[in-house]
Amino acid sequence: MRARGQKAADRRHQILEAAFRVFSRKGFTAATNREIAEAAGITPGLIYWYFPTKEALFLETVYARSPVLAVVRLTDELLEAPPRTFFHQVASMIFAHIYEQPRMIATLRFLLAEALRAPAVRRLFREHALRRGLDALARYIAHQIDRGTLRPVDPQLAGRLFLGMVMSQVLLGRLLEFPPGVPTKVLVDELVETYLRGVLRTPDEQGLRTPDERGRRTPDERGGRGRS
Repeated sequence: MRARGQKAADRRHQILEAAFRVFSRKGFTAATNREIAEAAGITPGLIYWYFPTKEALFLETVYARSPVLAVVRLTDELLEAPPRTFFHQVASMIFAHIYEQPRMIATLRFLLAEALRAPAVRRLFREHALRRGLDALARYIAHQIDRGTLRPVDPQLAGRLFLGMVMSQVLLGRLLEFPPGVPTKVLVDELVETYLRGVLRTPDEQGLRTPDERGRRTPDERGGRGRS
């Protein structure tokens, strides 16, 4: 039974690899399941055993190479984590997923080109892939707002802004080959801290400082770092 399951998983992977090659070369609209079957070395009918439509095959091809599922998984695992930890983990994961996998550059170019020229692809990616990642971020943000650690912002909009900050650096650094000039960790640290300055509640807003403490600003609030 286990051997049969492994064989099915291997066949799915074989089809997805072939689909990516054909979609990348011909685009979603022009590609056919017959061509994908030929590239995979199987009969066309076998594709439908695993993927009922070309749209389903395309989405699975995207999922297999995008960090969307990892964002959803991280949200489930880190729902109770402090905002600084959560956003740092998500940003680091996306950068690592893209920067450490050379094939991801081809995937990004493929998705960007297809989304620009094919409304159907744009809709599929937006509603079935991107939306899942944004919903996961919004779920974390809404939970942290309820806990009082984040300001009462719009969770969907705040998630979109965070993802936009991350992906803009991916586009600049990897697609346009305009590197930031600093190590990835430094870039992630600065990105997360900049974002948190807008959404994180201050100690006063969280009610964590006493009235006396509220009258004394911390070194960071005064713009300095204090003495070591």
